[in-house]
Amino acid sequence: MVSKRCECRFFSVYRFIMAVALALAATVVGAQTPWKPQRPVELIVGSAAGNSNDLMLRLIAQVTQEKRLLDVPMNVMNKPGGGNTIAWSYLNQHANDGHYLMMANLNLSVGHLTGTTTFSYRDFTPVCLLYDEYVVFVVRNESPIKTGRDLLERLKKDPASLSVSFSSVAGGANHIAAGLVFKAAGVDIKKVRSGVFDSAGKAITAALGGHVDFVSASASSAVSHLKAGTVRVIGITSPKRIGGVFADVPTFREQGANTSFSNYRGLITGKSIPPNQLAYWEQYFSNLDKDSSWRVHLDKNEWEPNYTNSRETRKYWDELDAQMRSTLDDLGLLKKGG
Repeated sequence: MVSKRCECRFFSVYRFIMAVALALAATVVGAQTPWKPQRPVELIVGSAAGNSNDLMLRLIAQVTQEKRLLDVPMNVMNKPGGGNTIAWSYLNQHANDGHYLMMANLNLSVGHLTGTTTFSYRDFTPVCLLYDEYVVFVVRNESPIKTGRDLLERLKKDPASLSVSFSSVAGGANHIAAGLVFKAAGVDIKKVRSGVFDSAGKAITAALGGHVDFVSASASSAVSHLKAGTVRVIGITSPKRIGGVFADVPTFREQGANTSFSNYRGLITGKSIPPNQLAYWEQYFSNLDKDSSWRVHLDKNEWEPNYTNSRETRKYWDELDAQMRSTLDDLGLLKKGG
């Protein structure tokens, strides 16, 4: 005969097991419950208005509004400073809230390697990648530098004879692109004079004013200036020539620097984002990638579509981390112990 003490112990264990089972079931159900934004969505960018990162988010908001893809507003929030550190800190304050998304580019993969920030891609949840973008070298129309080959030949003879500007941080995508081109051409990259601006717009303005000799910038940042006839684009980091407004721009491979480079663009959200909120945004941007209006903007800005979901993006970033460590070490930009 079972004692009352044993019977009570049995039911206590049974109740504990049932409580755990119900909690797990509630978690699974919660993860699978459909979600959509209930209040305004913030698209965060870690630079001032006017560069390609800002442009990307404003185009996303524009297409969203025109197509009425959301029932709530989608607003772009500029939080420049610290090579995205201010923006990343702001996003981290909303680590479990899908109403906050941030633009992601190569700075997310290299900042912790160069020592410009303690944040890395591992501190956030990737939503997706949307496209790749190439980097161009830009000079003002009055510049005596006519081609990329001219520029590289001058820098090989005297690396300190010319100055370059870029955004938005030393060791960022535009800096790495310039460094790769210089290294491939045999230029002593550590002796090239450089200046950092918080947006490509300001970097190009500095060149137009004669304060720097040339700019290393994302291709989209140069489009409006090129169309206005105020600048010349003397080289692009694409593996082969591209179309559109850059159809006549030679690659650096054609001009004595056997290298190519592209910068990814995508979205991240908080590290603790619930699975159902992540799933919503993955599907949202997968649909946006196929949208005809969005594809028109990609073509207009010479952006190469390259959608990958959250899992695929994380895998790519893990692989890229090893590649960037090697590249930054070659360029003398890898922090000690990085």
